[in-house]
Amino acid sequence: MCSTACHQEQKKQDATAKQTDTTKVDQQQLDTASYTHGKNNYQYLKNGDTISLAIHIEGEKVHGDLLYAWKEKDRNSGHIEGVLKGDVLLADYTFSSEGQESVRQVVFKLSKDRALEGYGMMEEKAGKMSFVDPQKVTYDEKFPLEKVDSSN
Repeated sequence: MCSTACHQEQKKQDATAKQTDTTKVDQQQLDTASYTHGKNNYQYLKNGDTISLAIHIEGEKVHGDLLYAWKEKDRNSGHIEGVLKGDVLLADYTFSSEGQESVRQVVFKLSKDRALEGYGMMEEKAGKMSFVDPQKVTYDEKFPLEKVDSSN
């Protein structure tokens, strides 16, 4: 008799624990998703070099501005339009450098605290430089863009 009653009590405890675990997972997913929507600013500032990424995320669509200002070298700035798949932003970067407008793909891996730019083999396609295989990019820790307050 105890074995049946004890077994049913164990089932109730297992179900309650499972429900609690699911709630924790759902909350973690909500916390992760909440930082990506809306306005996000990331910057790299070191030794006179600057990379600035200011983006607005609406669902999977992303648009914003990107600036590279290297100490004692050319600077380029422009606009990005792209899509966010999971934590990876793949976008077209239309920019001006030395008075000439160009377009190239950029890829960033976004997290709550920073963005890492991806690098890989590129080729010219339809007038823009594009990744040969965006799935095979390497994310560089050399220039981490730290998240900055976007309330400004």
